[in-house]
Amino acid sequence: MVQQDIARNHAEMVQLKQTVVAVREQMERVQADKQAGIQQAMAESHGVMEHLKQTIATLRTELEQLQFDKQAGIQQAVSDANGEITQLHGAVAALRDEMERQTIQHAEVVQELKRAAWDEQKQLQDTIAALRDQLEGKNGR
Repeated sequence: MVQQDIARNHAEMVQLKQTVVAVREQMERVQADKQAGIQQAMAESHGVMEHLKQTIATLRTELEQLQFDKQAGIQQAVSDANGEITQLHGAVAALRDEMERQTIQHAEVVQELKRAAWDEQKQLQDTIAALRDQLEGKNGR
């Protein structure tokens, strides 16, 4: 489950990086297209050029807003991933503690079983010795 969450976070980060690259390439294409449009507009007329300058300013503002929104989204995703990583670290630590507790408990049970088996073996040996003594005593008479 932890590995799945880590893999999911990694896949999300990879997807975000790919999205950033795609948006950057798209921005570069848009800017190249705008430059070509400006040169053509300057050749056609000054009025069209002013109109394009206004359009560019608007697009630039929108682009800046998109970049800001994108950056905020990335920061939120990183923050969320860090929070989840912290939670996963806590879960791993809790599971490790539980595993260690169970290991110790298991070792104690095994030790108790060994002690009980040893006590039983000792008792059986004592019984065998007593029976042997009785048998030898009867055979010896």
